[in-house]
Amino acid sequence: MLTTIRTAARRAARTTQQSRRAYAPSITYSGGQASEGQGGFYGSGGARVAKGPVSWDHKAVASSEAIRSLTRLMDQAFKLEETIRSGDALDEKVIEAKGNLKKLMTGDEVTELLSSLEMGGEPVWGLSTKERRLVREAKEKIHAV
Repeated sequence: MLTTIRTAARRAARTTQQSRRAYAPSITYSGGQASEGQGGFYGSGGARVAKGPVSWDHKAVASSEAIRSLTRLMDQAFKLEETIRSGDALDEKVIEAKGNLKKLMTGDEVTELLSSLEMGGEPVWGLSTKERRLVREAKEKIHAV
C-alpha cells in the first residue's frame, strides 16, 4: 500500500510540473484587480498579436485648426440662439436669426469640420473633454434645426 501512495504522489508531481511548464513562458499575470481596471493576463487571447499589416489613419487625430474654426462657428450659433431665446417668436429679428442659424449649421463649412472631427460617429482622438462636448453640441444643433 505504501508503494501505491508513493507512485500516485510521483505521478501527481510530474503532471503538475508539465502543465506549469506549458503555460509559464507564454502568459504571465500582471497583478492588480480586474474589477479596478488593472491587472490581467499579459498576452492572453492574442491581444497583442497583429494579424496583418498595421496602418495608421491620419483622420483619427484632431486638427487644431478645425477646433478653432468649429469654436468660432459655435460662438456665432450660441449668439444666434441667444437672440432667438430673448425675442418674441414673431419678431423679425428672431425669424432672421432662426434662418441664419439654420444656414450656419447646415452649411458646408460646419459639415466638413464635423466630418474631420468625427470618426465612426464619435469625436476623434486628441480632443479635450470641452472640445468633445463642443463637437457633440454641434452635431445636436445640426439635427435640431
